[in-house]
Amino acid sequence: MFNKEELLKNISDGDEKTAYARALDKADAAERKNIPAFTAFFDPFKLKRFKEILGYTDMQAVSFGGFEDAERRMMGFFPDYMEWSETDFPITAVEVAFTRFSKGLTHRDFLGSVLGLGITRDKIGDIIVEDERAVIFADTSISGYIVTNLEYVGHTKVKVRELENYSPPVKEAAEKKMTVASLRLDAVLGGCFNMSRTKVADLIKGEKAYINWLGESSPSKQVSEGDIITLRGCGRAVIKEINGKTKKDRILITVQIYK
Repeated sequence: MFNKEELLKNISDGDEKTAYARALDKADAAERKNIPAFTAFFDPFKLKRFKEILGYTDMQAVSFGGFEDAERRMMGFFPDYMEWSETDFPITAVEVAFTRFSKGLTHRDFLGSVLGLGITRDKIGDIIVEDERAVIFADTSISGYIVTNLEYVGHTKVKVRELENYSPPVKEAAEKKMTVASLRLDAVLGGCFNMSRTKVADLIKGEKAYINWLGESSPSKQVSEGDIITLRGCGRAVIKEINGKTKKDRILITVQIYK
């Protein structure tokens, strides 16, 4: 039995607290009834924080988002005797196909159109945008509703269906060794994506940057080895190594870049 009040006493944000409370209810139900139970989708930061809140449990507590490298994931709780599989998770891949003429449609367009149906964000996982379609990972409880009701993305007519056995293309990463004047967020992001610090700083102040999935609006924020840094619209980078300083007193770092 989970003491929600005790576990959530340090969470000040009301929406976060509600989301974690609902997830703890799922864990509690799974433990009491000895059956599998699943949360809504969490973004990476909230998932990490929820795992810290949950702590140790006798159940099997695992996360999955529809494919191996998914960012938004559900937590699943299984009795310790149960052999679970990823197919147990109530996640369905929904294809939204459009015409070649509409290549300009973005992740935001697809997400906005789905949320415009009255669906809440926590029912939607990752959205993979490909050349002539997008694939939306959705809670199975509302996937049929999307198929039936989603007719347009923006002004573009779309065809929608559920998919089986879909796996997104594997994201290729490029390793880059570079030097930066400091480990400020704007300096490192600028080096990763070949942009001026001024431009990057403006994007950071515009709330388009993240460190370890948590939004960061200060260009001067220091980053560390192992951090995952994201600049929305440009890509993501993992700081693999900080290799010391050069003779000109610049910092040599190795990053893995995903675009």
